[in-house]
Amino acid sequence: MVGGGAERQLTYLARELVHAGCDVHVAVIQGGPNAERLAASGATVHRIRAFGNHDPLILGQLLRTIRAIRPDVVQCWLRQMEVAGGIAALLSSTPWVFSERSAPECYRPSLKTSLRVKVASWSTAIVSNSSIGDRYWQTRIGARVKRFIIPNGVPLDEIAAAPVAPRDQPDVTCDRPLVVTAGRFEPEKNFDVLVRAIRILNETRPVDAVFCGDGPLRDGVARLVDDEGLGERIRLLGHVGNLWSLMKRADVVVSASMYEGSPNVVLEAMACGCPLVVSDIPGHRELLDDQTAIFVSPTGPRELADAIAAVLGDPAAAAERARRALERVERYSLASVARQYTEVYRDVCTRRGSRAVS
Repeated sequence: MVGGGAERQLTYLARELVHAGCDVHVAVIQGGPNAERLAASGATVHRIRAFGNHDPLILGQLLRTIRAIRPDVVQCWLRQMEVAGGIAALLSSTPWVFSERSAPECYRPSLKTSLRVKVASWSTAIVSNSSIGDRYWQTRIGARVKRFIIPNGVPLDEIAAAPVAPRDQPDVTCDRPLVVTAGRFEPEKNFDVLVRAIRILNETRPVDAVFCGDGPLRDGVARLVDDEGLGERIRLLGHVGNLWSLMKRADVVVSASMYEGSPNVVLEAMACGCPLVVSDIPGHRELLDDQTAIFVSPTGPRELADAIAAVLGDPAAAAERARRALERVERYSLASVARQYTEVYRDVCTRRGSRAVS
């Protein structure tokens, strides 16, 4: 339950399924920022004890948990459980749903990737959160396993209720335009390109920027910020509990990723009504178009700086794009996403002759 978007999506789905009348159990290995939200979802949480991600005891604990609960369906979430949970479901003869939460570029050729594909071929169904994720499995599984596309959901009511961040919030100055980005500090998030874009932008138009999130590259990004002389312009805030409030305060939200599945940060920025500058990749194009965001190459800091400047230089046009994006995001309500998952579970149970999902 670390601070990633996929983990947050699991908490949303668990809560909505509970509200729909399902008996939901979630087995987790590690706590983190999303653990409190999961505990409040109404789902029964089972803690799997492990000494590490590759602890062989994980499989045995999962198998015992599944046999004790006797669920209608096992939903596997994130790479480790897609393998261990899938095998446990197979050994217990339980229908199971495999999840694709990312894009093909995430999976480099390796033994782990090959094992993941092999295990997925034994699943009852595969649910991807994007078209590009589904195409990945179409070329590897074909028609052997039924596939579905269900996008990430957005807590529209919670976001609407979030207040705008106060202008005197520590580490966020109030006298310059504010750029916000968020995500796990991994290579695909492309934070180094955004840092360089902020440097270029500050040569002619001073701005402040906040980077929200954590991950293995955070120290490297911090060093780059210092090397570029941006210590007074860019703040790395780590995991924040008021991201939506910061987005509502921001003049622009940027997602410069090299690849994405169904990016939570972009969906949440759309729901916050904040202007967006995004990299021109399929994961962003699936959610937005030229009427709702400005698209840029993910490899060009100059182009990214110019796009941010365009948003700041024409606030009326930026506000109109944000308004259209806000209208579009309403189709991604959590209730809608949960209904789609429930339909998949019913389909899985029907095809495997299991008890009906209630």
